Amino acid sequence: MKKSLIVLSMVIVMLVSSVSLAFAAVNPYGTISPSDNSEINSDSGKFSDGNGPRIEDNENKNLGYIVKGNYVKFSGVDFGASGASKAKIELATPNAAGSVAFVIDDPKGTPFATVKYDPTGDWQKYKWFEAPVTGVTGSHDLYVIFTDGDINVRAFGFESAGGGDAAAPAGNPATGDNGVLMYVLLAAGAAAVMVLSRKKFAKQQ
Repeated sequence: MKKSLIVLSMVIVMLVSSVSLAFAAVNPYGTISPSDNSEINSDSGKFSDGNGPRIEDNENKNLGYIVKGNYVKFSGVDFGASGASKAKIELATPNAAGSVAFVIDDPKGTPFATVKYDPTGDWQKYKWFEAPVTGVTGSHDLYVIFTDGDINVRAFGFESAGGGDAAAPAGNPATGDNGVLMYVLLAAGAAAVMVLSRKKFAKQQ
């Protein structure tokens, strides 16, 4: 009986930990991977193949097939008390110059930063572009809106107003597509262990 209760307690702790991690804030001071997203939106239009933006299966794992007005959302980005001083995006495009807007909490809101970029010469030749940021502190949902499209994106990031970049955080599995799957599997495994523990406990009665 005691062993069953211990196993059950461990399962509950695992489940609670998984849920906590699933809603952990994204640290913007370092590198934010496109795969850390909580939503990729293509309401404004889809690529010529009829599909929206997606993470490409290549060595760069970039976000590609982007058309004008598409956006990507990152939930719970914590800019801290000092806030950010710069917004940055690492992208590639052989096409025309354009811009990317950074907005918080509402994709139709006013951008707090607009990064302008020039052609890089190739779809996989990446370069960082940046723009100043003012007045953004605390935790928010971040929307990166591709004003012009026709780009590949490998990474996003910010510089802290408190002094440079922080150490690059590990990719936040909670908000990314891969992370959601991982936590679903974790929760399913925890549930299975709980059921087995309950059956064992019942037999001992």
